Amino acid sequence: MPAPGASSLIDRVDEDDRPIGGVRRGDALRLGANFRTVHVFVLHDDQLLLQQLAPSRERHPGRWGSSAAAYLHSGESYEEAARRRLAEELGLEGDLTRVGKTEMRDERSLKFVELYTLEDGPARINEPGHIAELAYWDQPDLEDAVESSSAIFTPTFLHVYRFYQQRLTTAKI
Repeated sequence: MPAPGASSLIDRVDEDDRPIGGVRRGDALRLGANFRTVHVFVLHDDQLLLQQLAPSRERHPGRWGSSAAAYLHSGESYEEAARRRLAEELGLEGDLTRVGKTEMRDERSLKFVELYTLEDGPARINEPGHIAELAYWDQPDLEDAVESSSAIFTPTFLHVYRFYQQRLTTAKI
């Protein structure tokens, strides 16, 4: 099942992430409807795979974002969406580790984002109209870029990356 297009139905959710109906993906932000997305960080040693969004993308063209990300189809689980999008975007599959769920404001909507990690894999660009480039970032370089050049990243990636860092810090305590 391909990624939800602008006319595809996604779940509209309440402030506790419970489905309360459907909304077309392309209308969610304009209507201020709350919705769900999933992000996956593909890790290799101390590196994180990021994708640079294609210049033709409607939102955040040319910015760097998570290894894979997706809106959930109506009725789809977070994990199902993560597996679907990894295969569609990067040709990857494997054992996912759930990091947790966070929420953020996206325009007038509340966006719920569940994050997973996947250990390595020979990723490839399966959707060149969607992804301009893939690159593994060393953690120190990524930290520096997030602090000094945050405008090169999507707002959602920045939010999810900070959530991920907090989870790692909490796990070490």
